[in-house]
Amino acid sequence: MDWIRLKIAAAIGGDQPINKKLVLGVVAVIAAATFLINAITTESIEPKALNAETSIEEVEVRPANIYVHIIGEVGSPGIYQLDAGSRVVDAVFAAGGFSPAADQGSVNLAREITDGEQVIIFKIGANPQLPAGSAGLNSAGISSKTQISLNRASQAELEQLPGVGPALAGRMIDWRTANGGFKKKEDLLNISGIGEKLFSGIKNDVTL
Repeated sequence: MDWIRLKIAAAIGGDQPINKKLVLGVVAVIAAATFLINAITTESIEPKALNAETSIEEVEVRPANIYVHIIGEVGSPGIYQLDAGSRVVDAVFAAGGFSPAADQGSVNLAREITDGEQVIIFKIGANPQLPAGSAGLNSAGISSKTQISLNRASQAELEQLPGVGPALAGRMIDWRTANGGFKKKEDLLNISGIGEKLFSGIKNDVTL
C-alpha cells in the first residue's frame, strides 16, 4: 500500500504527469481495502464480546447454606446453619435430636427445609392427631379441629391454608417478624394479598 501512496503523492507533487483515472482508481482501491480491514476486525472482536457476555449469564451462584430456627422438644433449640437441600430430620439431628417428651410424629421429617424457616417440635399431646374417621379434612387437607398458629407456624405450614401460596405465606411471616407477632386474627387484613374474602375463608383454620 505504501508504493501506491508514494505514486499518488508524486503525481500530485508534479514529479509525474497526473493521470486522473489512475488517481481515482487508486483511491477506490484504498477505500475498498480500508472497508474490508474494518469489517474483518469487527467480526473478530464481536464474537469475543458475545462469548464473554454468554459466560457471565451462565454463571449462577446457588447458596451453599441455609439457616433454620428449630424450637420445641429437641436437645438444643436454636438457629443452625445447614447445607442447602437439608430436610427436617437434619435440623433435628443438628439440634441434638428429639427430647424424651417429643412427639416425633408432629412433623414431616422428610420435608425439605427452606432458608429462614422455623421448625417446631411439639410435646406429646400438645398437637394431638385426631383418630381416623373422627373428623373430616377441609379442602386444604387441614383437620377441621386442628388450627395453625399464626405466631408459630412455618412457611410450609401456612401454605396449607386455603388460598395461601408461597409468596403470601412469606409476607405473613415478614409481617409477624416486623410487628412482634399477631395480636388478633384480624391483623391478617394488614397484609397485602389478604382481603375480606380470603380472611373469611381461613379465620377458622388459624389461631394465635
